[in-house]
Amino acid sequence: MVFLRGMMVGSSPFYTDDFMAEVMGVEALPERLFHYTSIDTLEKILINHTLRFGRLDQVNDPEEAQSDDVPLAATSLFVSCWSSNSVESIPLWSLYGGGRHGVRLSMPVNMFAGRHKPTIFEVGGALTIVDAEMHIMRKSPAMSTTMSAAIGPNKVYYTDDIAFRVRPLIMREGGKARYTPYDLGMAKSTAWAYEEEWRFKIAALSFASEFPDDEYFNKVTLDLDTYPVETNQLFVPLDPSSLDELKVTAGPLVTADEFARIETLLAQHASNAELTRSAIAMRPTGP
Repeated sequence: MVFLRGMMVGSSPFYTDDFMAEVMGVEALPERLFHYTSIDTLEKILINHTLRFGRLDQVNDPEEAQSDDVPLAATSLFVSCWSSNSVESIPLWSLYGGGRHGVRLSMPVNMFAGRHKPTIFEVGGALTIVDAEMHIMRKSPAMSTTMSAAIGPNKVYYTDDIAFRVRPLIMREGGKARYTPYDLGMAKSTAWAYEEEWRFKIAALSFASEFPDDEYFNKVTLDLDTYPVETNQLFVPLDPSSLDELKVTAGPLVTADEFARIETLLAQHASNAELTRSAIAMRPTGP
């Protein structure tokens, strides 16, 4: 067990409203979030009115979302990653912003279909209802899942304490098993702290789902190797009105032709969006 400021980190989820406030210093959810991406991805977002959630075993941090009682847990979780920092980040431009030739999107936090405001719960942080159904398929006979909400936006906790980063997900009592992936994907090593990340996530198994603690649960439901999640990505619908509040920053190395392309895309698909150039001065020959 790990004790932190009076809270016990063991079999119970650590990611609670108290933890967010007392340990992470979250006083309120941000009103806007920032996402670095390529111009091609911006085009797909604008045309399809959707935001891609990638599966967590496919992101650039191989230590993401580990569990000590559910092997391959990262394959069961889909995330959309954002930053709350309004100040431009050269590392984020370089890693995610099309090699500094991309864009940074600024969106209202209630961007998804229905424009529902996130609600903060005692365990698991914020949750946002989405007026749509997201289907996650698994190899039969494991059960597939349909979700109409995203957990988040929640701030990632950066720590080198393994007790936070490798989490138990199953709570067992009286012949019942409760799946509690509230902590899954919410702690990363301090090497990634520069990202100042907030994320939305959707899980292949419903949060706090209760199952009979039987052979099917242990040998099928929890066996993500034999009965893998077959869905590789999710596309969650944005509310069209949220694009009216879109703000786009063109990357530090965006060329005149690339800037003209961004202008055209916004004129065609998000005419009320704001477009500005990066405040960072950078030579094309820079590292």
